[in-house]
Amino acid sequence: MAPASSDRLRDVVLDSSFLIAVMERPTPWQDDITQAMGAHSFVLLQSVKAELERISMEGSRRARFASLALELVRRWGIPIRPDKGGKPDDEMISFALIDRAAVATTDSELISRLRALGLKTITLRDGRVSA
Repeated sequence: MAPASSDRLRDVVLDSSFLIAVMERPTPWQDDITQAMGAHSFVLLQSVKAELERISMEGSRRARFASLALELVRRWGIPIRPDKGGKPDDEMISFALIDRAAVATTDSELISRLRALGLKTITLRDGRVSA
């Protein structure tokens, strides 16, 4: 039997900018998110995964961190959710609106868009999570 919607864990959608930032500067981000939000589950959208894969092929320092982020997603078994294949920011906003999910990002433009819609944002300040 599926849990009642009120018993369901709140999803936290991970943006490529957030994952790259926490790979570049390790921090206890998982514990910080749990402390700020309580029980939750991480989600990665297909368009964000594709963006990380594209970045990982660039041959730059940032590419190395994108590869590490993809490895983290694989090791932790973070589910990849399908989306409509649009721009990652638009897909995360759409998912968050429908699912009432929080979005973890360091992208200031995306944060502004999320907050304007009244959606929960998680970001990093001074290397620690700010929710």
